[in-house]
Amino acid sequence: MLITGCALNNKPAPKSNPNLPKVKKFNAYPDRNAIALKWSPVTSMKGYYIQKLNNKTKKWEMLKTINTPYQTLYVDTGLKPNTEYVYRIATFNASKIPSLAKEISQKTLPSIAPVIPLEVRPLKKGVVKIIFRPHPNERVEGYIIEKFNDKNGKWEKLANLTPRFNVEYIDKNLEDGKIYRYRIIAYTFDGLKSAPSQEMSVSTYPKPRVVQNIQATVNLPRKIVLKWSPVGNASYYKIYRKSFFGHIYKPIAKTKKTTYTDIINEDGAKRYYKVTAVSVHETESLFDKTPEVMGQTLQVPAKPLVSTNITPNGVEFVFSSPDERAVKYLVVRKEGNVFNAKEHKFIVKGNRFADKNIQKKHSYTYDIYAIDKYGLISEANRVEVDF
Repeated sequence: MLITGCALNNKPAPKSNPNLPKVKKFNAYPDRNAIALKWSPVTSMKGYYIQKLNNKTKKWEMLKTINTPYQTLYVDTGLKPNTEYVYRIATFNASKIPSLAKEISQKTLPSIAPVIPLEVRPLKKGVVKIIFRPHPNERVEGYIIEKFNDKNGKWEKLANLTPRFNVEYIDKNLEDGKIYRYRIIAYTFDGLKSAPSQEMSVSTYPKPRVVQNIQATVNLPRKIVLKWSPVGNASYYKIYRKSFFGHIYKPIAKTKKTTYTDIINEDGAKRYYKVTAVSVHETESLFDKTPEVMGQTLQVPAKPLVSTNITPNGVEFVFSSPDERAVKYLVVRKEGNVFNAKEHKFIVKGNRFADKNIQKKHSYTYDIYAIDKYGLISEANRVEVDF
């Protein structure tokens, strides 16, 4: 076989001289990513040309020029496992003329076996655990954990685990109720990788259903009572509240019941609420999909209407309640100036009040309030009387 077809130093390759001594024994010893080439020495020559057949172009390429006849070993590295390679070797003389070449082919060893996955399971909200079997090959240095990206359709590196017996990984910050796919690749100390393991899939714990039929009271004094329909897999419920539209919702309470009472020390105060369900795994129903409800504490009663009648014996008032909530009235009488005013209070259970304890040539001020069954007091209707 000629050693032509491969340029030397950018010059056309010389033709082989069949009369020159050639290599008699040429052997190849495979590894997974390398092949060791071993030959018998030809000390009468100046060195050796080693060529390698390009598996893609099917053309011979110069692999190594060895400028001593005493070297009898060369290792070709960076090869693919389980792949056949073809080599040839020829001697050359002082004029760089090659002898006839000796050819050999050799297949690299198969790659290391794939990792055997054992289990992938959810631990809690947004957390899963991957467990696999330690690789039996002692040349294995570690593992690459890959996760499939649904958005771009590609496997992406998630973690690098070392040493060989580090065979579990915890993935965090995952979305609720979503399927995740993983695979594992082992690699050796010399950079050789196994084929990917069998794919593992796991679903994180799902979110509970959105809470429905949320209701809030608008007619209770200084409190708002919330009620809602139960959610089947809810461990408890979270109540969120804000004061006005546009403000941020903040969590205010947790309860295992389907009702909650919000105590508010204001009359006629509006509040907005959302209620979410939380599972035993701490997954929470979708907040954005949760309906919003408005509640309000009871307004104070309407200011009473007052009819005044002055008689020779005093003054008489007749009350009426515009919203019909008044169950009694409070009458506050003041006499005198601001600095030394005398004040008297009267609770009136009917709708009439007569004040006969008055003096001539005096001025009186009456502040009249409506009081409802909850004890809420209206604003005052003021009546001034001169005798």
